[in-house]
Amino acid sequence: MLLSVRDLRIDFQVSREERFSAVNGVSFDLPERTTLALVGESGSGKSVTALSILGLLPRPVAHVAAESRILFNGENLLGLDEAALRARRGKEMAIIFQEPMSSLNPVFSIGAQLVEGLQLHLGFSRRQARTRALELLAEVGIPNPRGRLDDYPHQLSGGQQQRVMIAMAISCQPRLLIADEPTTALDVTIQRQILDLIADLQQRLSMAVLFITHDLALVGEIATEVVVMKQGEVREAGPLRQIFDAPRDAYTRALLACRPPLGARPRRLRVIEDFMGASPPAQAPMVRRRGSSPEDEIVLDVRHLDKNFMVHEGLWRRRPFRAVKDASLRLARGKTVGIVGESGSGKTTLGLTIAGLLQADGGDILFSGNNLRDPGAMDPMALKRRIQIVFQNPYASLNPRFTVGHILTEPMLLHGIGRNDAERTALARELLRRVGLPQDALQRYPHEFSGGQRQRIAIARCLTVKPEILICDESVSALDVSVQAQVLNLLQDLQDEFHMSYLFISHDLAVVHYMSDQVLVMHEGEVVESGDADEVYAHPQHAYTRKLLSAIPKGI
Repeated sequence: MLLSVRDLRIDFQVSREERFSAVNGVSFDLPERTTLALVGESGSGKSVTALSILGLLPRPVAHVAAESRILFNGENLLGLDEAALRARRGKEMAIIFQEPMSSLNPVFSIGAQLVEGLQLHLGFSRRQARTRALELLAEVGIPNPRGRLDDYPHQLSGGQQQRVMIAMAISCQPRLLIADEPTTALDVTIQRQILDLIADLQQRLSMAVLFITHDLALVGEIATEVVVMKQGEVREAGPLRQIFDAPRDAYTRALLACRPPLGARPRRLRVIEDFMGASPPAQAPMVRRRGSSPEDEIVLDVRHLDKNFMVHEGLWRRRPFRAVKDASLRLARGKTVGIVGESGSGKTTLGLTIAGLLQADGGDILFSGNNLRDPGAMDPMALKRRIQIVFQNPYASLNPRFTVGHILTEPMLLHGIGRNDAERTALARELLRRVGLPQDALQRYPHEFSGGQRQRIAIARCLTVKPEILICDESVSALDVSVQAQVLNLLQDLQDEFHMSYLFISHDLAVVHYMSDQVLVMHEGEVVESGDADEVYAHPQHAYTRKLLSAIPKGI
């Protein structure tokens, strides 16, 4: 057995008197040449378990119980000193972190970061290490490796950065590779490439892989064994087929059911709480209707929109880059238009330009009888009130120095909503109730909430001004599948109640299909296909659309 974790218990010291139990009695085995998936929501203890294997837990905050054992090739890693662990990290055990941009050093070239590990662990000369670094970049599919070796991380796309992280992890051909949410925020096509790459490297290098994720659809693509964790404990473990075909634990069944199905649209998505009661949930009725008709009132008509950026070439030269090219769409009242495409396709730029956060370079944006490209066509404050945007990252879009009450009442004050502070506070409380947050949240700060709760606060902030159009820019992409289901249900409820129109931007095609009446597919700034959501998904006409759909994880 290559890796055996036995009765792992980890506490964190949160104050002088208080400890928090992050991992409580976790045990599992990982044989050689096997892929084991650790599955669970944020806070389940997956990443803490992985970090404990590598000896990367923060000291002295983290405390591992004396009776815990982590046996790697028969040796208890918990009994090794830092020097012995450092000798094994990178050489025999390696990790791919979730966010490559925060894991790669921005001041060193990718070549320098690859060379460092090869020189340290394998004793290569600098020339030997650079030669091997070129081979590694080619192995992980980086185009033009020689030209990329001296690039810095910011010069690579997200998918390429993740490939560099994989190249660093496999550089010394480790026996154990830990992949901690390596594809969570990546496009479906890049995600597919990364999964295929890890599987191919496992076969060629005979590695064991510990794959950490919250998405069981991904698990079905790569794992042979599964361990399901919740709140630091193992809820279920077994072979992949057993977990998928006959899950015994209600929590496992909930994770399997939370993701939007491609073949149907239930009125509401299942959430974790639906499965944790005494009796199993009734089958959700497949009754949500989608689609548009010629009689629908059009609230937004975008015609032949162009948006250019100036990009640097060398020290002095600049050239225009067409981020959006001749894009058109029509959004009806109370309907949703989904916009899909890979990173760099122009979908976010299109949304930001419609919202007035970027200035268009061509075309027309018709809203309520006004062409927003005409100077003075609409008062900017009125436009901000009627068109709101929910950004992808709730951690960055909420001011950490403001309480939730301040975050919600500030837009009301700016737009003259409410006669006094008491009325605005009452409205803020009502909005918190609508998005499923407790009343005492008003006095708390953003860092006191989970990612899903922060996204609910961001949505509530948009609702303070009662917008007609809500632009959701990757607003659920980085959330756990269970939290994602809650937020999608909330958006559906709000649309039903307020008859708002949505522009729903995402690289997750299953989510876009569930939410959308119409779909636009963007590629390199152009709309390559558009139409009724069901029709586009059932009968894609463009090769790029077919490529995106074929990359959707389908489990087993």
